[in-house]
Amino acid sequence: MDCCNFIRFKRRDGSYTQWLAQNYFVQREITYDGLEYPFRPIAVATNSSSRGGDRSEAAIAGPASDLTLNIFGEAESQDWLVEVKTVKVNRTDNSLDSLLTTEYWAIRQLQSDTREPVVTLQLASPLDAVMSPGGRVLSQSLVGSLPTSGSLIIQ
Repeated sequence: MDCCNFIRFKRRDGSYTQWLAQNYFVQREITYDGLEYPFRPIAVATNSSSRGGDRSEAAIAGPASDLTLNIFGEAESQDWLVEVKTVKVNRTDNSLDSLLTTEYWAIRQLQSDTREPVVTLQLASPLDAVMSPGGRVLSQSLVGSLPTSGSLIIQ
C-alpha cells in the first residue's frame, strides 16, 4: 500500500503555520483539504509504540538544508505541534484515496549534526501524564483516580 503524509505545524494558540509538506508526489504540489502541499523529502516514522500500547515516540527527518533547520528549530523553540495526515494513494492512477490517520505530536528535540546530511525532529505524545515534553497533564482532579502502574489484573 502506498501512502502520502501531509505534514504541517500547529502553534499552541491553535493557528497553523504557512509551512506545508507532502512526501509522495515528487516535484509536484498537491491540493489536500483545500491546502497546497509542496513536495519535501521528509521521512515520517509515527508508528512507534511500546508493548503496552502507548505511542510515546516518533520522528520526522529531512535534508539538513537551511529551510529545514530553520522551520524545525522554530518548531522546537516555540513548542509547536506537528499534524501528520496519512492518506492512501491509488497505485493505478496516483490519486488520493482515503484518509488513514490524523496524528498530532509534540516536539521533543531537534537533532542535527554538521557531519550528517539529515536533520531529525524527535516527537512525543502531546498528552503526557508526567508532563515531560507535551505540556498537557492528566491529573486526578481532571480524570479521577489514576493507575499507579502499567499492570492490568483481570478478575
